[in-house]
Amino acid sequence: MSACTFQGEGAGREGGAAMPKIIDEAREKILSAAKHTLLGQGYSVLSLRGVARQCGIAVGTIYNYFESKDMLIACIMVEDWEKALAQMDAACAAARTAGEGLAAMHGAIRQFASIYEGVWSQFFSAGGSPGVVAGRHGMLRGQLAARIQALAARLGCGAQSLQLAPLAAEAVLAAAMQADIPAAHIILLADRLFPAGKGEEIQQK
Repeated sequence: MSACTFQGEGAGREGGAAMPKIIDEAREKILSAAKHTLLGQGYSVLSLRGVARQCGIAVGTIYNYFESKDMLIACIMVEDWEKALAQMDAACAAARTAGEGLAAMHGAIRQFASIYEGVWSQFFSAGGSPGVVAGRHGMLRGQLAARIQALAARLGCGAQSLQLAPLAAEAVLAAAMQADIPAAHIILLADRLFPAGKGEEIQQK
């Protein structure tokens, strides 16, 4: 998230306490206008000049917040991804089984992907590097694995099961991107990998 946070020198020093609020309002205005264009008209139509025109500001002002068009898009996506993670956290906290928790994660990822799949397609068509997406994959898997591990620990799964959290996270990510793999399959996999209350039994084997 740090890469999507305003880093301008002097932020908060001039104009007293009002500066952070002004900065936040300008940043949010830019993000809102850019997201409207991105999801409504597509990646190729979105431009920093067009966003500046919608916001009534100079193009140079946008560069105080976002170093490029792709950074702006990344920040838009991060906001929605953080909302998806919050949904996962709430679902995992209420889940009675690992299957319930992972199915909720699968659904949240699929919902997020459905919003941005057209953007990704246009990004690659425009010559964007697959390495940009691949470079984030490990981070996303780690975020999911940490939540799966916490869920499994709460359910009383053994140490050996907890070690499978990264594998389960990879499976959830992959399944969420494939329309023909339903949540029911994730539930089946999760309940086999993380049987509730089987911690002591697994450790003894």
